[in-house]
Amino acid sequence: MPDGNLDQTLLALADPTRRRVVELLRRKPQRAGDLAAALSMSSPRLSRHLRVLRRSGLIEDSGVEHDARVSLYRLRPERFATLRN
Repeated sequence: MPDGNLDQTLLALADPTRRRVVELLRRKPQRAGDLAAALSMSSPRLSRHLRVLRRSGLIEDSGVEHDARVSLYRLRPERFATLRN
């Protein structure tokens, strides 16, 4: 992992809210609305945190088979494995 990516990853994880999102996603993939409810946070505010986590490569979103309007967020385990090395 180039140093710039490591810096971006560590910066993303420096925020307590984003660490809480990661903790919630460790349990299972979730929709943004479910994450916002679990964190008692507005959707627009959560969206900013999700954007930082996506840009750092720690999470990814994918569509849900039965509803294209819904995104399911999940961790990218390979990014966390890189941090352990």
